[in-house]
Amino acid sequence: MKKNTTQQGLWKRLCGFMNTYTSLVVIIAAALLLELTTGLMYYAAQSNLQSTMERLVRVEMNAVYLRIRSKLASAEVMLDNMAWVVKRDLANAEWMFETPAMLVSSNPFITSGGVCFAPYYYPQKGRLFEPVAIRRDDGAIEVRQIASDQHDYTKTELYTAAVMTGKSHWSQPYFDKDGSQEVVTSYSVPVHTDDGKTVAVVFADVSVDWIDDVMSEAKVYKSTQRFLTTGNYQRLAGDDSPVFKKALHLLEADADNDGYTTIDDERGEKLHVFYTPVGGNTDWVLIAVLNDSEVFGRLRTVRFLLLLPVMAGLFFAGFIVWRSSRNLERLREANAEKDRIHGELRVANTIQQSMLPAEEMTGGTLAVRGSLMPAREVGGDIYDYFVRDGKLFFCIGDVSGKGAPAAMLMAVCHTLFRSASAHKNNPAHIMQAINETACQGNDSNMFITLFIGVLNLSTGRLHYCDAGHDAPIITDNGLWAENKHKLSVEPHLPVGVFDDTAYTSQEAVLCPGSTIFLYTDGLTEAKNKEHKQFGLQRVMSTLDSCTDKEPLAVLNKVKEAVRGFVKDADQSDDLTMLVIRYTPEQHKSMLTETKL
Repeated sequence: MKKNTTQQGLWKRLCGFMNTYTSLVVIIAAALLLELTTGLMYYAAQSNLQSTMERLVRVEMNAVYLRIRSKLASAEVMLDNMAWVVKRDLANAEWMFETPAMLVSSNPFITSGGVCFAPYYYPQKGRLFEPVAIRRDDGAIEVRQIASDQHDYTKTELYTAAVMTGKSHWSQPYFDKDGSQEVVTSYSVPVHTDDGKTVAVVFADVSVDWIDDVMSEAKVYKSTQRFLTTGNYQRLAGDDSPVFKKALHLLEADADNDGYTTIDDERGEKLHVFYTPVGGNTDWVLIAVLNDSEVFGRLRTVRFLLLLPVMAGLFFAGFIVWRSSRNLERLREANAEKDRIHGELRVANTIQQSMLPAEEMTGGTLAVRGSLMPAREVGGDIYDYFVRDGKLFFCIGDVSGKGAPAAMLMAVCHTLFRSASAHKNNPAHIMQAINETACQGNDSNMFITLFIGVLNLSTGRLHYCDAGHDAPIITDNGLWAENKHKLSVEPHLPVGVFDDTAYTSQEAVLCPGSTIFLYTDGLTEAKNKEHKQFGLQRVMSTLDSCTDKEPLAVLNKVKEAVRGFVKDADQSDDLTMLVIRYTPEQHKSMLTETKL
């Protein structure tokens, strides 16, 4: 009985306390509930920020990766072409001085380049023969033979690696004391004879100074540290810090060199480490390190400050919860938009690259080469060419608008051109078929200026149709300065405007040695910082200096002229060119061609 009385007394006192301090109990309960809610929000936000951080860093690293690969790929393409040229001209030892000079002069990214020949390949040149072109500080190109007993290239990595593996190779960075006098990495390509024997190695030296600039660009988190290392963990870019050394230990334990983890620095602060291989012909690895305090420090501060509204009242706590939810929603929407744009550009770029001809077309009768330089990640221009039944079918066009929609329309136009020209020979009929299909469902009212030509390779007779595109420039004897003129074209509406547009075909006869230069308005309308356009007159003047040059040389000459004109100004429009050189091996009387 006494025990029950005691329990009843405790319950009465507890009920009395709650009746007296009801408001305090409500505030404490609300504060605990708010703290629980805040804690849950904190961990949700932390998870969201973790996911956001990983996506943003991956996007940053992908951008840096693309910049690096773009630079390296430009050197790789030039060297692969140079290897082909060297193989073709092996019989002429003196010409080997010209090839490196053209390589270095046409690519400012390359500091020096040359050819290392197998010992005694040219007996008259001695055991070692290494013609090299070097870009000096004043921009001049110095060409000389640098091989000697003191500089024995057969003992260097760029030579031995290419010879031993038979494949292209990027060397470890080194100080080029015999060339550009700076730290470089060399890309080397072996030159094989038809029987598979390695007779030479062509190489290009690329300074590593530009890597630091690329690595410091576009950082979402200011504390981000980026490093670039070779496969054997030799540092290419970034500070030689304790953080870098810790990151190397992670790479040594990961055979794939691709992942994400966390480490602690010498002060015990948590660091987030991302690493991925650069790929291609390199064994380089890109590393990004973020301070945990910058990524999550503000979130932790907000959590601490949320305790003050608990003490001040539930109103402020509710406001903070609402504001935090709103910010998180905006962050999710921003991330979703970034992912959408990135996906659109990736798809558009894939479409654009797949539609272009894979390589230059050359032969005894014909040499064709095209170039497309988009103003953005993807372009709105198109060119294509192929040979069927002894005829060259080719086109060049410019889609209205920019970005992914223009790139998609390019792909449609390319497909329509290939489909129609597979069974039609008349360019007007091909144009008509493309226009009728392009007008169907064209709610966005996009259109294409297009030029289509069909060249009979045996007679030199050219049939063509122009749909609002700039008229090609043509020379009848291969000498631009003497016999250059614009091809006469009948005006037609661009493709995609009206489905009942009537197109007519025109014809002309090309003399042996004739060259056709086709372009989009991105060439004539290229602007410098003063907003002056390159213009048709400058195009004509540039072609005057292209006397009897092959298509690739003509393209490079025009590109060089445009770069010299616009300088540092941003590219305002896609620039596309197509050069066709008609050079039949035997000049016979032109045969009467049956009408298409």
